[in-house]
Amino acid sequence: MEIVNTIIYKLFLPLILVSVIFCNNESLTENEVIELFHSIQELEYKDSLNTNIISNLEFQIVDYKNINAQNELLIKDYKKQLELSQEMIKLVKPKWYDNKYLWFFGGILMTSGAVYLAGQIDG
Repeated sequence: MEIVNTIIYKLFLPLILVSVIFCNNESLTENEVIELFHSIQELEYKDSLNTNIISNLEFQIVDYKNINAQNELLIKDYKKQLELSQEMIKLVKPKWYDNKYLWFFGGILMTSGAVYLAGQIDG
């Protein structure tokens, strides 16, 4: 409604003032009236199109805000998952005594020590 009121004030009021000032005893011809009528209809149609476009854009803005809120929640969830996976990596990471090289060389030392002691028994 507000747009219609502004159109009335911007288009019709100056038109009426101009017609009163400059057309004292003169009137518009039938063709001019028809042309004026058609131009008014065209402007009303364009105004209704603009109103529809504005309402569609407002709905799109609301949809984009909802999508943005969902994306922010997803990002928050992904960050929490990343933190939990870092904690899980710390828990699953092998300790110093689970080192395979330590066990390998420890086994070599134990075997060589047993062989050495077995050689000592002979004598």
